[in-house]
Amino acid sequence: MSLNTSVGTLSLQTPLLLASGYITETPDFFFRAVPYGCAGMVTRSLKEHVPPERASVPAPRYVVFNGNSMLNCEWGNEKPWRHWLVDALKVKETGCPIIVSLSGRDIEGCANLIRSFDEISVDAFEINISCSHSGVLHGNLNIDVTHLRELMEKIRPITRTPLWIKLSYSTILIQMAEEAERLGADAIVCTNSIGPGMFIDTDTAKPKLGIKDGGGGVTGKAIFPIALWSVHQIHRAVAIPIVGSGGISTADDVIQMLMAGAAAVELYTAPALKGPAIFRRIVSGLEKFLREHPDYHSLNNLVGAAKIGEESNFSSPTPMIIEENCTGCGICIPSCAFDAIKLVHHPKALAIIDDNCISCNACVGVCPPKFDAIQASY
Repeated sequence: MSLNTSVGTLSLQTPLLLASGYITETPDFFFRAVPYGCAGMVTRSLKEHVPPERASVPAPRYVVFNGNSMLNCEWGNEKPWRHWLVDALKVKETGCPIIVSLSGRDIEGCANLIRSFDEISVDAFEINISCSHSGVLHGNLNIDVTHLRELMEKIRPITRTPLWIKLSYSTILIQMAEEAERLGADAIVCTNSIGPGMFIDTDTAKPKLGIKDGGGGVTGKAIFPIALWSVHQIHRAVAIPIVGSGGISTADDVIQMLMAGAAAVELYTAPALKGPAIFRRIVSGLEKFLREHPDYHSLNNLVGAAKIGEESNFSSPTPMIIEENCTGCGICIPSCAFDAIKLVHHPKALAIIDDNCISCNACVGVCPPKFDAIQASY
């Protein structure tokens, strides 16, 4: 049973990387996460020249919703990029790789930073061309094929260090991924935050984020299905490795990402909200999955293993009530628009499903995970 994986030539002890954001402004959070199974980190997205208005982050920088998702406007660099010339070496002393995130907006500046960091031999560069709120303010690079081409034609010839291109969901996501591969990218990272989005404080009528236009990137569990779909689609289109990102917080999320085609994953919102110990819980869950599914042997055998058919499925068995798990709480009853769920008492309160069921599986989704009393049938 092995949790080892790799992204191209980059070997990882687990598939779990700490993604770029405010908690990677320094390596301190990462050092706390290493003992729990975090296998490497991506720095804060660095720029050669930080405009004065972006030398700090607007406050509040986060709006957390549903306890596992957030709107954020992390757009600044509170420390100059040069401090990573020292801190990157500290990360490498842990035996884990350091991936330097660089803004791809200023092409010449990006090239200059690559030359500087190549002097200390970092493990990869993650080139960020997909910041959702920055895209609205300064031009959306995530759908700019011409910019991607000019960027890669500048930076690919000057370095042998792996280049990971970070994209976000868009209507031309596949075209961008294919073009990045054609131009020499070593991996695709997807997805960045999605948006921008907004929340308004109804007491003050002002945006809840501190950024001037109120718009920020949506991250966390709310975007996981979009991130998973994006990885699956990219995996079908390119041969280079994919690093999945977006709403990953459990071992099951990681397994889904691997099955969709990711070679590794990046986490940000979950550790930012729950702390570094979340890596331990995910590692424990991955080990448990491999024990219960010995045919896979290792996580590498999960990559691209999803069995996604070419045709729709128009019939499905009725969901199953697991009697020993059902508490008779009745939460499932309002979720059924077809009056197919009843509560009976024999001898304890128990939900039952009758012939009105159309197998929509809404009841499966609302049953509290701690009970897992209604399970889908396939």
